[in-house]
Amino acid sequence: MPRSYKGSAPVRVVFLGGVGEVGRNMACVELDGRILIVDVGLSFPHQEMPGIDLVLPDFEYVRDKADRVEAVVLTHGHEDHIGALPYLLRDVWPLPVYGTAFTLALLEGKLEEHGVRDRADFRVAAPGEGAVIGPFSMRFMRVTHSIPDGMAVAIDTRFGTILHTGDFKIDQTPLDGRPTDLHALAEEANRGVHLLLSDSTNAEEAGYTASERSVGPVLQDIVARAPRIVVVACFSSHIHRIQQVVNAARANERMVAFLGRSMHQSVDAARRLGILSVPDGDIVPIEQVEDLDPGRVVVICTGSQGEPYSALSLMAAREHKWVRLGQGDTVVLSSSLIPGNEPAIHRVVDGLYRTGADVFHVPAALVHASGHAAAEELRLMLSLVRPRWFIPIHGERRHLAHHARLATEVGISADHILICEDGDMVEVGEEVRVAGRVNAGMTFVDGLGIGDVGGEVLRDRRKLSGDGVVVVVVAIDAHHGQIIGDIEVVNRGFVYDETSADILEEAKNRVMLSLKESAEVEVTDRSVLQQNIRRVLGRYFYEVTQRKPVILPVIMEV
Repeated sequence: MPRSYKGSAPVRVVFLGGVGEVGRNMACVELDGRILIVDVGLSFPHQEMPGIDLVLPDFEYVRDKADRVEAVVLTHGHEDHIGALPYLLRDVWPLPVYGTAFTLALLEGKLEEHGVRDRADFRVAAPGEGAVIGPFSMRFMRVTHSIPDGMAVAIDTRFGTILHTGDFKIDQTPLDGRPTDLHALAEEANRGVHLLLSDSTNAEEAGYTASERSVGPVLQDIVARAPRIVVVACFSSHIHRIQQVVNAARANERMVAFLGRSMHQSVDAARRLGILSVPDGDIVPIEQVEDLDPGRVVVICTGSQGEPYSALSLMAAREHKWVRLGQGDTVVLSSSLIPGNEPAIHRVVDGLYRTGADVFHVPAALVHASGHAAAEELRLMLSLVRPRWFIPIHGERRHLAHHARLATEVGISADHILICEDGDMVEVGEEVRVAGRVNAGMTFVDGLGIGDVGGEVLRDRRKLSGDGVVVVVVAIDAHHGQIIGDIEVVNRGFVYDETSADILEEAKNRVMLSLKESAEVEVTDRSVLQQNIRRVLGRYFYEVTQRKPVILPVIMEV
């Protein structure tokens, strides 16, 4: 039963990621002065982020209120919903963490790798049940997605329920026989959903998303027709897809080899929980594949997003240790394209074609079904839940706008719909409104560094990668500013020395002239001389090349 609330503290929803972008999903629900965090996800870098490994939410808001954080609830186990939790636990702990059994199983290894497992108190959240912690009374409802054990979360407030759908689709024939629990969602509607937060990823797609079950026959046909080895790349967490590949392999009397660390971790967890069925006798270690008849093997691997050192990328470059593709082999990319990854994926696909293998990928082949609801399913969710207020989440601005339009079409008043951005603080009362902003930027992970790469460093990296660097080495008299010896100009990634010798020679002349002018007016301050060199060469290089390299003057006083 919903709680009754007597407190007067504001009810808030604060978005720290996932609103106006794909990935980095994280929101805070505040009730009676306490904070419940819904999802703690990461995103992957795009081309404008050279050298960056991962992108996290900015935790400043919850870090400053660590003593008020009651718990974390995870809607499902995808990286864009759980991947940043190990980093949050470095600053905010101990924390109760609610999630379904498979979600927590995937999270376990991540926390152990980061050395923070003891900072999280795992609490299994079973769809159809609920939990109470602090002022938060929650109920969990099963939703279908491209990973087992997805759930929506209903949170009681004195104004009515806040319902967070998580990522979902309405698959009438899911592989595990566990469809989205429309009955439970209807019960929430009868209680009174004050505010709905709903997945917008596929809001631009008309109609209904295809059932996961529709992919099975396509995979069966590809495996049956393949004369030699079949390699299927998909997300390691997509256990239902992996099950269908296994089914296709077994139907055609093929062995299965799993490849990739995350693939092994997900498969082991899923088999342990009984949500993936693969007999031990049908599994072969990847090291033994080259000793078997290639027409009797299916390899299931990671790398469908073109990650540089993934198994699939190495196969495309003919550098994989165990799988060497050639004429007559078959490769299936059984996943969607994460926005921003398209160039990397296309490079891998081209490389796979060059090996001589037959390649199947969307949209040319129906080897993938999305895990996100299309427009008609979103309309159904809105009509079923009948929220008083609605905020579309999980998507770029265009997805949110399309979802908002769908909401007006099913009868939700436009003035009861908010399109928010990361950093918006939404106050939930009888009226729901954006009441302020909090810091919600990006935290970059570069190797072992977390948050030590900011916008200025990224701008420098982009400039270096685009226009190169020029290093100017000058020795001067420490007292009079006179040049001693020759000026050396070294460039990397700017111009080719042998064909642009005249440009570099003129650069030396202009540096010499600049330093002589400085000496005449008795300027000997090193920083001023460096700035003059940057200004003179920056102007000259742009005149002759239309490029702006990074200029690094090195002045040695003798």
